[in-house]
Amino acid sequence: MKTLLVMFIVGICALGMRSPEIMQAIGLAASAQDPAELRLASMTAATPSGQQERMTADQFAEQSKTDPNAYQKFIGSHQAQERSEVDKLLNFFTRGKYE
Repeated sequence: MKTLLVMFIVGICALGMRSPEIMQAIGLAASAQDPAELRLASMTAATPSGQQERMTADQFAEQSKTDPNAYQKFIGSHQAQERSEVDKLLNFFTRGKYE
């Protein structure tokens, strides 16, 4: 059984080395992007849509004149955001503990 598995893996690797088109067709490889077409905005990490910037006391004072819910927004902007699964996984790999 082990021999069959090793032969299968070696066969897939040999197939991939011989023809990348076949590997793309079965979904095991993706085509590389042309470096000239890459933009800086596509390479930087975007902030998640749920995260907002911290509201300063001056912004709170201005907003509280017109918005009755300004206090909730001010407190909400200073709450700790829930960490994503990727952050938790990276923390596990670096520190050896999962949150």
